Amino acid sequence: MRTFFLASLAVVAALLVLPSDAQSQSRFFPLGTDATLECTWDDVENPDDIKLVKWTYKGKRLREGKRYEYSREGNSHRLLIKNVQKKDKGTYFCSPKVTTDQELADGQFVVSVGKAKLPNAPDPREINLSEGGTGSLNCNYAEAKERYGLKQYWTYNGEKIRDSESATPVHEGSETQYRTYSDDQGRDWLALSNVDVDGAGTYMCNYKYPDKQIFSMQFDVNVAELRGPADVVRNVTVNEDRYTQSLSCDLSGLADAGISSYRWEKDGEVVSNETDPGRITLLEDGMQKTLEIDDLNSEDHSGVYRCIAELPYYPVALRFNVVVEPSQKERDFAPWSQWSSCDRQGKKYRFRTCVADGCSDYYGFVYEVETAMCNEGM
Repeated sequence: MRTFFLASLAVVAALLVLPSDAQSQSRFFPLGTDATLECTWDDVENPDDIKLVKWTYKGKRLREGKRYEYSREGNSHRLLIKNVQKKDKGTYFCSPKVTTDQELADGQFVVSVGKAKLPNAPDPREINLSEGGTGSLNCNYAEAKERYGLKQYWTYNGEKIRDSESATPVHEGSETQYRTYSDDQGRDWLALSNVDVDGAGTYMCNYKYPDKQIFSMQFDVNVAELRGPADVVRNVTVNEDRYTQSLSCDLSGLADAGISSYRWEKDGEVVSNETDPGRITLLEDGMQKTLEIDDLNSEDHSGVYRCIAELPYYPVALRFNVVVEPSQKERDFAPWSQWSSCDRQGKKYRFRTCVADGCSDYYGFVYEVETAMCNEGM
């Protein structure tokens, strides 16, 4: 007496044993992917009893070659169709030939082919980073990537950036660097380092399907500019009668902070030795920077002076709020005496006396003498 067994059908991703009343199975494959059809006869005790399995499509036997591959494992026999196209849709049969008196039923697949059914893209993720810091973007699409042979790539503001295992600038105008890699769980990563504000923007993790469709995950990266500390402030009040005032700025405490440059400013304008020759002089002694003002004048020299050191991500400054008061000599000194007669050197003299309290402490003298040449018409 002959015994009849119905084949059970499955795809490689999930083995499916059909119930006894099933005659066929429908399978969908995206364009451009590799399709695997699998027939299994569970009730065959010895797998070697299945001598061979003939695969047919539209009445023609499929031969192994560039498009088709056969494989087997136990009672399971598989057909691999490479790079599925629309022309591959239709009905496929797997017909076993056995060496025993068992009679095994053919398996049947109705194959449809079309564009892959992409999932809905997740909402854009907002990533907030700080200037000079690091950050990582990752997307987990490993299952689909492996199943459909997807090509993954990253873009920045719509421009494709190449894969790189070493630190690479995101674009020419930015110090931000990136590297790409996949971890052992199949997740794809973009690691950002040395982030600057020019590295902010829209980063996209993209997966390209064989049918040219693209699934993307969006990351909106914001970079907060680092702000330096508030100016250290010193208030300086000086009288024109002092004649000279020096502003000193010691940068030695920033020696290891990476100073790229320093400068002096007055009321927001850069000061140099050419700003007011003979009256403003810039001096340096190592990390000690000095701005020296001579012939003090209330109108010319009052203002905000800043000694600014440029660090990698922000400047730091020592600020001097300088107030130059007008001379008090006309108030503190008695009127000038008459000019003396001319001496043998052709010079003449006059003097005046400080009559205010504390003259000696404030001016350092009590009597002031003025000299002139006799031919100066004074």
